[in-house]
Amino acid sequence: MNNNILIYNGRVIAETHFIPSGYVHVKNGRIASIGEDWNGIKAEQKIDAKNHFISPGFIDLHTHGIMDVDFMEGDVETLVRGLSAYASFGVTRVVGTTLSNPIDAIIAQVGRFREAKDQTEYGDILHGAHIEGPWLAPRCRGGHALEYLCTPEKEDVNRLLGEVGDVIKTLTFAPELPNSVWLAEQLSLRGIVGVVGHTEASFEDAESVIRAGVRHVTHMYDTTLGYKENPDEALVMMPGMETAVLMHDEVSIELIGCPVHVPTPFFRFINKVKPRDKKVIVTDSLVGTGMPEGSVLTYKDGRRVYVSEGVLRMIDDDPMTNGNLTGSAVTMNVALKRLQNYAQIPIDEAVRWGSINPATTIGIDRETGSIRIGKLADIVLMDDDYNIKMTFLKGRPVFKTP
Repeated sequence: MNNNILIYNGRVIAETHFIPSGYVHVKNGRIASIGEDWNGIKAEQKIDAKNHFISPGFIDLHTHGIMDVDFMEGDVETLVRGLSAYASFGVTRVVGTTLSNPIDAIIAQVGRFREAKDQTEYGDILHGAHIEGPWLAPRCRGGHALEYLCTPEKEDVNRLLGEVGDVIKTLTFAPELPNSVWLAEQLSLRGIVGVVGHTEASFEDAESVIRAGVRHVTHMYDTTLGYKENPDEALVMMPGMETAVLMHDEVSIELIGCPVHVPTPFFRFINKVKPRDKKVIVTDSLVGTGMPEGSVLTYKDGRRVYVSEGVLRMIDDDPMTNGNLTGSAVTMNVALKRLQNYAQIPIDEAVRWGSINPATTIGIDRETGSIRIGKLADIVLMDDDYNIKMTFLKGRPVFKTP
């Protein structure tokens, strides 16, 4: 491993400014200096960026899998193989996301995450686990199997947090379920980010869990029903969870970088109404991402999905469920390209949604998430179309375009 690397002749997306032609100097896995004039800098390895963007590595807070790798079903070796695939799309951190399952299965799988994190070559990419379900609203379950959904009983919560709480970084639940405020408190006590999602919560339910520590929203405008009609006054709308999370600036919101999941005007809307550091782009990608159109995949529990126009849809005998969205098949570089277009923002602002903002959400922004002196050298080289040329993890090249 080269401990002294100079990446020069690139357009640098630094934390505080944009450098049209500059360099990033890496020593011992950390960013040692950035600037415009690289003449005279001594390095063991010099890499010509060829006027490509020198960007912070991307952080995906919500991803279930990629290619043939499923975070809910993969063994340790398979998970590590999947992490290498993420690097090819510029991702330097993921929070691997589970699906609704029995608590025993979730605990066992998160235990495998712990082992995968210890693998030396790509393990650092896996920051931890995002538990999505089984504590979700049945009506808003999306691709989650109905038979697994349940109330967050204290015994189950204590067991989950007690056995694998050290690996869990975020946990999504519906605030209208019993014990939700207590659950939010338990997460906050352990430093786990509580997340609202798969919900039709009232304003009061949502605000109650925010006051108890919830600080993020899972894929807003997808399986989140924001408003209801007043049953006592026709055509009068009642505030719901959307009102609560928009009113509270401390709560960050994630959008899936997919126009099927999120109608494009919402990208401009969230960009306008949320603080600069509270806007996050995610993939919600599932196993099958990157596979050809029409590909059919079968999970271990028998559920089937198919790839259709960049998303995954359910195959089910129930006509109410058949064809429902289960997740996207988008990668982070494509999600960021779409975000820039849909929100009509410059590239350095778009990149924030997939780097420093998610890092801030999960509390790792002092170590990674931006190009700043002293931070880990998690760096991506990419062209104007967000095609990834190289990915560096702690200053070590982990992907290079063939």
